[in-house]
Amino acid sequence: MIQVKELLKMPLFQSFKLIAGENGLDQQFNNVVILEYESVNNSYHVFNPGDFILTSLFFAVNDPDSIVTALRNVINRRIAGIAIKTVFFDDIPLEIKKYAYEKKVPIFTFNGVYMEDLILCVNNFLKLKQHFLINENNIKKLVSAASSPEIIQNIIKQINPLFFPNVTVAFITPKDEKSNIQFTSHFYELFYKNYNETMSTHYSYIKYQSGMLIIQTSPSSAPIEVSVFHRLLDSIRLNPELFYIGISEQRNCYSDFHIAIKTAIWANQVGQMNHSDVTYYRDIGVYKWLAPLFNESAIENDYKELINKISEYDKNFKSNLWDTLIVFIKNNGEYSKTAKDLFQHPNTIRYRIKKIREVTGLETEDYYAQLYICVKLYLLSGESSYNI
Repeated sequence: MIQVKELLKMPLFQSFKLIAGENGLDQQFNNVVILEYESVNNSYHVFNPGDFILTSLFFAVNDPDSIVTALRNVINRRIAGIAIKTVFFDDIPLEIKKYAYEKKVPIFTFNGVYMEDLILCVNNFLKLKQHFLINENNIKKLVSAASSPEIIQNIIKQINPLFFPNVTVAFITPKDEKSNIQFTSHFYELFYKNYNETMSTHYSYIKYQSGMLIIQTSPSSAPIEVSVFHRLLDSIRLNPELFYIGISEQRNCYSDFHIAIKTAIWANQVGQMNHSDVTYYRDIGVYKWLAPLFNESAIENDYKELINKISEYDKNFKSNLWDTLIVFIKNNGEYSKTAKDLFQHPNTIRYRIKKIREVTGLETEDYYAQLYICVKLYLLSGESSYNI
Protein backbone atom coordinates (compact mmCIF):
# COMPACT_ATOMS: atom_id res chain seq x y z
CA MET A 1 0.00 0.00 0.00
CA ILE A 2 1.12 3.58 -0.73
CA GLN A 3 -0.20 6.80 0.76
CA VAL A 4 -1.28 9.34 -1.86
CA LYS A 5 1.03 11.96 -0.33
CA GLU A 6 4.00 9.62 -0.92
CA LEU A 7 3.44 9.88 -4.67
CA LEU A 8 3.82 13.64 -4.63
CA LYS A 9 7.43 13.30 -3.49
CA MET A 10 8.40 11.35 -6.60
CA PRO A 11 9.82 13.20 -9.64
CA LEU A 12 7.14 12.07 -12.12
CA PHE A 13 4.42 13.47 -9.87
CA GLN A 14 5.97 16.88 -9.23
CA SER A 15 3.59 18.55 -11.71
CA PHE A 16 0.47 17.30 -9.93
CA LYS A 17 -1.76 20.13 -8.69
CA LEU A 18 -4.19 19.40 -5.86
CA ILE A 19 -7.58 20.92 -6.66
CA ALA A 20 -9.87 19.14 -4.18
CA GLY A 21 -9.96 16.68 -1.29
CA GLU A 22 -6.89 18.03 0.48
CA ASN A 23 -8.07 16.21 3.62
CA GLY A 24 -7.56 12.83 1.90
CA LEU A 25 -3.81 12.81 1.26
CA ASP A 26 -3.34 10.03 3.81
CA GLN A 27 -5.51 7.69 1.72
CA GLN A 28 -3.75 4.45 0.84
CA PHE A 29 -3.93 2.74 -2.53
CA ASN A 30 -2.58 -0.43 -4.11
CA ASN A 31 -3.54 -0.07 -7.77
CA VAL A 32 -3.67 2.53 -10.56
CA VAL A 33 -6.46 2.32 -13.17
CA ILE A 34 -7.75 4.45 -16.03
CA LEU A 35 -11.25 5.91 -16.28
CA GLU A 36 -12.41 6.27 -19.89
CA TYR A 37 -15.36 5.20 -22.07
CA GLU A 38 -15.20 1.47 -21.32
CA SER A 39 -15.39 1.75 -17.56
CA VAL A 40 -18.16 4.39 -17.68
CA ASN A 41 -20.28 2.11 -19.87
CA ASN A 42 -19.75 -0.81 -17.46
CA SER A 43 -21.39 0.94 -14.50
CA TYR A 44 -18.10 1.48 -12.67
CA HIS A 45 -17.98 -2.06 -11.25
CA VAL A 46 -14.37 -2.35 -12.44
CA PHE A 47 -13.25 0.13 -9.77
CA ASN A 48 -12.38 -1.13 -6.32
CA PRO A 49 -11.67 0.39 -2.91
CA GLY A 50 -8.11 1.69 -2.82
CA ASP A 51 -7.81 2.33 -6.58
CA PHE A 52 -6.09 5.50 -7.75
CA ILE A 53 -7.74 6.69 -10.97
CA LEU A 54 -6.13 8.42 -13.94
CA THR A 55 -8.38 10.04 -16.55
CA SER A 56 -8.37 12.64 -19.29
CA LEU A 57 -12.19 12.95 -19.09
CA PHE A 58 -12.26 12.16 -22.79
CA PHE A 59 -15.61 10.43 -22.29
CA ALA A 60 -17.10 13.86 -21.41
CA VAL A 61 -15.82 15.87 -24.40
CA ASN A 62 -19.25 15.89 -26.02
CA ASP A 63 -21.16 15.78 -22.76
CA PRO A 64 -19.44 17.87 -20.00
CA ASP A 65 -22.37 17.31 -17.67
CA SER A 66 -21.39 13.63 -17.43
CA ILE A 67 -18.28 14.60 -15.42
CA VAL A 68 -20.32 15.04 -12.25
CA THR A 69 -22.08 11.68 -12.63
CA ALA A 70 -18.91 9.78 -13.49
CA LEU A 71 -16.73 11.21 -10.71
CA ARG A 72 -19.49 10.83 -8.13
CA ASN A 73 -19.83 7.18 -9.07
CA VAL A 74 -16.13 6.38 -8.80
CA ILE A 75 -15.82 8.29 -5.52
CA ASN A 76 -18.68 6.18 -4.17
CA ARG A 77 -16.56 3.10 -4.95
CA ARG A 78 -14.27 4.27 -2.07
CA ILE A 79 -11.34 4.94 -4.34
CA ALA A 80 -8.17 6.57 -2.97
CA GLY A 81 -7.74 9.45 -5.42
CA ILE A 82 -8.21 10.87 -8.91
CA ALA A 83 -5.73 12.54 -11.27
CA ILE A 84 -7.09 14.37 -14.31
CA LYS A 85 -4.88 15.04 -17.31
CA THR A 86 -5.76 18.53 -18.55
CA VAL A 87 -6.02 17.68 -22.23
CA PHE A 88 -9.73 18.50 -22.59
CA PHE A 89 -10.70 20.13 -19.28
CA ASP A 90 -8.64 22.40 -17.02
CA ASP A 91 -11.00 22.18 -14.06
CA ILE A 92 -13.97 20.27 -12.65
CA PRO A 93 -17.34 21.45 -11.30
CA LEU A 94 -17.43 22.88 -7.78
CA GLU A 95 -20.04 20.27 -6.86
CA ILE A 96 -17.46 17.51 -7.32
CA LYS A 97 -14.78 19.40 -5.42
CA LYS A 98 -17.11 19.66 -2.43
CA TYR A 99 -18.08 16.00 -2.71
CA ALA A 100 -14.40 14.96 -2.89
CA TYR A 101 -13.71 16.90 0.31
CA GLU A 102 -16.72 15.32 2.01
CA LYS A 103 -15.49 11.83 1.07
CA LYS A 104 -11.81 12.63 1.67
CA VAL A 105 -10.79 11.77 -1.89
CA PRO A 106 -7.97 13.96 -3.26
CA ILE A 107 -8.30 15.14 -6.86
CA PHE A 108 -5.35 16.42 -8.90
CA THR A 109 -4.75 17.86 -12.33
CA PHE A 110 -1.57 17.21 -14.33
CA ASN A 111 -0.05 17.46 -17.78
CA GLY A 112 3.18 16.72 -19.59
CA VAL A 113 3.39 13.11 -18.36
CA TYR A 114 2.11 9.95 -20.08
CA MET A 115 -0.41 7.93 -18.08
CA GLU A 116 1.48 4.76 -19.00
CA ASP A 117 4.65 6.15 -17.39
CA LEU A 118 2.73 7.00 -14.22
CA ILE A 119 1.27 3.51 -14.03
CA LEU A 120 4.68 1.91 -14.58
CA CYS A 121 6.24 4.17 -11.97
CA VAL A 122 3.61 3.30 -9.36
CA ASN A 123 3.80 -0.43 -10.08
CA ASN A 124 7.58 -0.29 -9.71
CA PHE A 125 7.12 1.67 -6.51
CA LEU A 126 4.76 -0.96 -5.09
CA LYS A 127 7.11 -3.82 -5.98
CA LEU A 128 10.13 -2.05 -4.57
CA LYS A 129 8.35 -1.01 -1.40
CA GLN A 130 7.51 -4.64 -0.80
CA HIS A 131 11.17 -5.52 -1.38
CA PHE A 132 12.22 -2.84 1.11
CA LEU A 133 9.76 -4.10 3.70
CA ILE A 134 11.10 -7.63 3.37
CA ASN A 135 14.69 -6.46 3.75
CA GLU A 136 13.83 -4.17 6.66
CA ASN A 137 12.13 -7.10 8.36
CA ASN A 138 15.24 -9.21 7.78
CA ILE A 139 17.39 -6.52 9.38
CA LYS A 140 15.04 -6.43 12.39
CA LYS A 141 15.46 -10.19 12.72
CA LEU A 142 19.24 -9.81 12.68
CA VAL A 143 19.46 -7.08 15.30
CA SER A 144 16.67 -8.02 17.67
CA ALA A 145 16.80 -11.77 18.16
CA ALA A 146 19.49 -14.23 19.21
CA SER A 147 19.84 -16.80 16.44
CA SER A 148 22.18 -19.60 15.50
CA PRO A 149 25.00 -18.85 13.01
CA GLU A 150 23.16 -20.93 10.40
CA ILE A 151 19.95 -18.89 10.72
CA ILE A 152 21.92 -15.62 10.65
CA GLN A 153 23.76 -16.63 7.48
CA ASN A 154 20.47 -17.68 5.87
CA ILE A 155 18.92 -14.25 6.63
CA ILE A 156 22.01 -12.49 5.27
CA LYS A 157 21.88 -14.49 2.03
CA GLN A 158 18.21 -13.56 1.64
CA ILE A 159 19.22 -9.91 1.73
CA ASN A 160 22.03 -10.38 -0.77
CA PRO A 161 23.40 -13.81 -1.79
CA LEU A 162 26.68 -12.21 -2.92
CA PHE A 163 27.64 -10.79 0.48
CA PHE A 164 31.17 -11.64 1.65
CA PRO A 165 31.76 -12.27 5.39
CA ASN A 166 33.89 -9.12 5.83
CA VAL A 167 31.40 -6.32 6.42
CA THR A 168 31.33 -2.61 7.19
CA VAL A 169 28.00 -0.82 7.56
CA ALA A 170 27.06 2.85 7.23
CA PHE A 171 23.79 4.22 8.55
CA ILE A 172 22.68 7.43 6.80
CA THR A 173 19.99 9.85 8.01
CA PRO A 174 18.86 13.22 6.55
CA LYS A 175 20.17 16.30 8.39
CA ASP A 176 17.12 18.49 7.86
CA GLU A 177 13.86 18.82 5.98
CA LYS A 178 15.62 19.81 2.75
CA SER A 179 17.75 16.68 2.74
CA ASN A 180 14.79 14.60 3.90
CA ILE A 181 12.80 15.75 0.85
CA GLN A 182 15.72 14.84 -1.41
CA PHE A 183 16.07 11.50 0.38
CA THR A 184 12.40 10.63 0.01
CA SER A 185 11.90 11.88 -3.54
CA HIS A 186 14.93 10.09 -4.94
CA PHE A 187 14.97 6.93 -2.87
CA TYR A 188 12.34 4.80 -4.55
CA GLU A 189 12.83 5.81 -8.15
CA LEU A 190 16.62 5.73 -8.04
CA PHE A 191 16.74 2.49 -6.14
CA TYR A 192 14.45 0.87 -8.65
CA LYS A 193 16.78 1.88 -11.46
CA ASN A 194 19.73 0.49 -9.52
CA TYR A 195 17.98 -2.58 -8.17
CA ASN A 196 19.14 -5.11 -10.77
CA GLU A 197 22.63 -3.69 -10.67
CA THR A 198 22.96 -3.80 -6.88
CA MET A 199 21.60 -7.32 -6.69
CA SER A 200 24.66 -8.44 -8.66
CA THR A 201 27.14 -6.72 -6.34
CA HIS A 202 28.59 -7.32 -2.89
CA TYR A 203 26.87 -4.28 -1.34
CA SER A 204 23.24 -3.33 -0.66
CA TYR A 205 21.16 -0.25 0.09
CA ILE A 206 18.43 -0.95 2.62
CA LYS A 207 15.81 1.52 3.81
CA TYR A 208 15.67 1.18 7.60
CA GLN A 209 13.83 3.16 10.27
CA SER A 210 14.27 6.87 9.46
CA GLY A 211 17.31 6.37 7.25
CA MET A 212 19.23 3.97 5.07
CA LEU A 213 21.78 1.25 5.66
CA ILE A 214 24.57 0.70 3.19
CA ILE A 215 26.00 -2.76 3.82
CA GLN A 216 29.41 -3.00 2.16
CA THR A 217 31.14 -6.38 2.09
CA SER A 218 34.53 -7.40 0.80
CA PRO A 219 36.64 -10.51 0.21
CA SER A 220 39.42 -8.64 2.00
CA SER A 221 39.69 -7.71 5.68
CA ALA A 222 41.24 -4.33 4.79
CA PRO A 223 39.37 -1.40 6.43
CA ILE A 224 36.75 0.42 4.33
CA GLU A 225 36.94 4.23 4.40
CA VAL A 226 34.15 6.77 4.28
CA SER A 227 35.01 7.64 0.66
CA VAL A 228 33.56 4.27 -0.38
CA PHE A 229 30.19 5.19 1.12
CA HIS A 230 30.37 8.67 -0.43
CA ARG A 231 30.79 7.08 -3.85
CA LEU A 232 27.85 4.76 -3.24
CA LEU A 233 25.67 7.73 -2.29
CA ASP A 234 26.90 9.66 -5.33
CA SER A 235 25.99 6.71 -7.54
CA ILE A 236 22.32 7.16 -6.63
CA ARG A 237 22.55 10.96 -6.80
CA LEU A 238 22.31 11.60 -3.06
CA ASN A 239 24.61 14.37 -1.82
CA PRO A 240 26.65 13.03 1.15
CA GLU A 241 26.86 16.54 2.63
CA LEU A 242 23.11 16.49 3.34
CA PHE A 243 23.30 13.43 5.59
CA TYR A 244 24.71 12.22 8.89
CA ILE A 245 26.78 9.09 8.34
CA GLY A 246 27.59 6.61 11.10
CA ILE A 247 30.16 3.93 10.24
CA SER A 248 30.75 0.66 12.03
CA GLU A 249 34.05 -1.07 12.57
CA GLN A 250 34.66 -3.93 10.18
CA ARG A 251 33.45 -7.34 11.29
CA ASN A 252 34.79 -10.49 9.69
CA CYS A 253 32.16 -13.18 9.89
CA TYR A 254 28.49 -13.53 8.98
CA SER A 255 27.49 -14.05 12.62
CA ASP A 256 28.77 -10.51 13.38
CA PHE A 257 26.70 -8.70 10.75
CA HIS A 258 24.17 -7.65 13.39
CA ILE A 259 26.96 -6.05 15.43
CA ALA A 260 28.10 -4.02 12.42
CA ILE A 261 24.52 -2.83 11.83
CA LYS A 262 23.92 -1.85 15.45
CA THR A 263 27.23 -0.02 15.83
CA ALA A 264 26.64 1.96 12.62
CA ILE A 265 23.25 3.08 14.00
CA TRP A 266 24.80 4.05 17.35
CA ALA A 267 27.56 6.01 15.62
CA ASN A 268 24.92 7.82 13.58
CA GLN A 269 22.99 8.76 16.73
CA VAL A 270 26.11 10.26 18.29
CA GLY A 271 26.86 12.07 15.02
CA GLN A 272 23.39 13.63 15.03
CA MET A 273 23.87 14.75 18.62
CA ASN A 274 27.21 16.37 17.83
CA HIS A 275 26.15 17.64 14.36
CA SER A 276 29.06 15.71 12.88
CA ASP A 277 28.93 14.74 9.20
CA VAL A 278 30.76 11.44 9.63
CA THR A 279 31.10 9.52 12.88
CA TYR A 280 33.03 6.28 13.30
CA TYR A 281 31.92 3.86 15.99
CA ARG A 282 35.53 3.59 17.16
CA ASP A 283 35.44 7.29 18.11
CA ILE A 284 32.20 7.54 20.12
CA GLY A 285 33.86 6.96 23.49
CA VAL A 286 31.53 6.29 26.41
CA TYR A 287 28.57 6.04 24.05
CA LYS A 288 29.81 2.57 23.08
CA TRP A 289 28.29 1.52 26.39
CA LEU A 290 25.49 4.07 26.66
CA ALA A 291 23.99 3.91 23.16
CA PRO A 292 22.80 0.28 23.61
CA LEU A 293 20.78 1.48 26.60
CA PHE A 294 19.05 4.26 24.69
CA ASN A 295 16.02 2.30 23.47
CA GLU A 296 15.52 0.27 26.64
CA SER A 297 12.08 1.37 27.82
CA ALA A 298 12.75 0.82 31.54
CA ILE A 299 15.93 2.91 31.42
CA GLU A 300 14.22 5.58 29.32
CA ASN A 301 11.45 5.86 31.89
CA ASP A 302 13.98 6.17 34.71
CA TYR A 303 16.10 8.93 33.20
CA LYS A 304 13.07 10.88 31.96
CA GLU A 305 11.51 10.67 35.41
CA LEU A 306 14.69 12.08 36.92
CA ILE A 307 14.81 14.89 34.35
CA ASN A 308 11.15 15.72 34.96
CA LYS A 309 11.82 16.16 38.69
CA ILE A 310 14.55 18.70 37.93
CA SER A 311 12.48 20.45 35.25
CA GLU A 312 9.45 20.73 37.53
CA TYR A 313 11.59 22.27 40.24
CA ASP A 314 13.02 24.80 37.74
CA LYS A 315 9.52 25.65 36.56
CA ASN A 316 8.09 26.07 40.05
CA PHE A 317 10.99 28.06 41.54
CA LYS A 318 12.31 29.75 38.35
CA SER A 319 15.74 28.21 38.89
CA ASN A 320 18.36 26.85 36.47
CA LEU A 321 19.22 23.45 37.90
CA TRP A 322 18.88 21.58 34.59
CA ASP A 323 21.09 23.93 32.58
CA THR A 324 23.62 23.90 35.41
CA LEU A 325 23.66 20.10 35.43
CA ILE A 326 24.30 19.87 31.69
CA VAL A 327 27.27 22.24 31.90
CA PHE A 328 28.49 20.46 35.04
CA ILE A 329 28.53 17.11 33.21
CA LYS A 330 30.13 18.74 30.16
CA ASN A 331 32.96 19.90 32.44
CA ASN A 332 33.38 16.45 33.98
CA GLY A 333 32.11 17.53 37.38
CA GLU A 334 34.52 20.45 37.84
CA TYR A 335 32.85 23.12 39.99
CA SER A 336 35.26 25.96 39.15
CA LYS A 337 35.04 25.42 35.37
CA THR A 338 31.25 25.17 35.51
CA ALA A 339 31.09 28.37 37.59
CA LYS A 340 33.26 30.16 35.03
CA ASP A 341 31.11 29.02 32.10
CA LEU A 342 27.91 30.11 33.86
CA PHE A 343 29.37 33.33 35.33
CA GLN A 344 28.60 32.12 38.86
CA HIS A 345 30.55 31.62 42.08
CA PRO A 346 31.73 28.00 42.64
CA ASN A 347 29.69 27.86 45.86
CA THR A 348 26.56 28.65 43.82
CA ILE A 349 27.28 25.62 41.63
CA ARG A 350 27.87 23.45 44.72
CA TYR A 351 24.52 24.57 46.11
CA ARG A 352 22.73 23.80 42.83
CA ILE A 353 24.23 20.31 42.56
CA LYS A 354 23.30 19.64 46.18
CA LYS A 355 19.78 20.81 45.42
CA ILE A 356 19.65 18.48 42.37
CA ARG A 357 20.54 15.56 44.64
CA GLU A 358 17.75 16.54 47.02
CA VAL A 359 15.18 17.01 44.26
CA THR A 360 16.02 13.72 42.55
CA GLY A 361 16.61 11.71 45.72
CA LEU A 362 20.11 10.67 44.58
CA GLU A 363 21.80 10.40 47.95
CA THR A 364 24.12 7.47 47.20
CA GLU A 365 27.86 7.88 46.59
CA ASP A 366 27.49 7.13 42.87
CA TYR A 367 25.11 10.07 42.34
CA TYR A 368 27.49 11.73 39.84
CA ALA A 369 27.65 8.56 37.71
CA GLN A 370 23.84 8.39 37.65
CA LEU A 371 23.52 12.06 36.70
CA TYR A 372 26.22 11.63 34.05
CA ILE A 373 24.40 8.71 32.41
CA CYS A 374 21.05 10.51 32.63
CA VAL A 375 22.36 13.63 30.89
CA LYS A 376 24.24 11.67 28.24
CA LEU A 377 21.18 9.61 27.33
CA TYR A 378 19.03 12.74 27.23
CA LEU A 379 21.44 14.45 24.85
CA LEU A 380 21.55 11.35 22.67
CA SER A 381 17.77 11.65 22.27
CA GLY A 382 18.28 14.86 20.29
CA GLU A 383 15.94 16.88 22.49
CA SER A 384 18.65 19.35 23.50
CA SER A 385 20.77 21.88 21.64
CA TYR A 386 23.77 20.97 23.80
CA ASN A 387 26.37 18.48 22.67
CA ILE A 388 28.99 17.08 25.00
